[in-house]
Amino acid sequence: WHPTQKPTELMKWCILQVPSVQSVLDPFAGSGTTGVACVHLGVKFTGIERERAYFDAACERISRAQAQGQLIPHEMPKQVQESLV
Repeated sequence: WHPTQKPTELMKWCILQVPSVQSVLDPFAGSGTTGVACVHLGVKFTGIERERAYFDAACERISRAQAQGQLIPHEMPKQVQESLV
């Protein structure tokens, strides 16, 4: 648990707002929610956390997400440019 923990689905949504995202840097990784979201989306992740307890929790959560794998690989949404007229 982290005092400012966010839902994994929210972080997945945030990541998907960047077209063609290839990697994410989270300099305040906390308990690793962004890292778990990246694993689910197949995006590279680098996290930095100075508090040892949160770092250990993040490593455990991300490792569990990687070990779980995915039955269906995630596909990035296709970007469609809409007309302004």
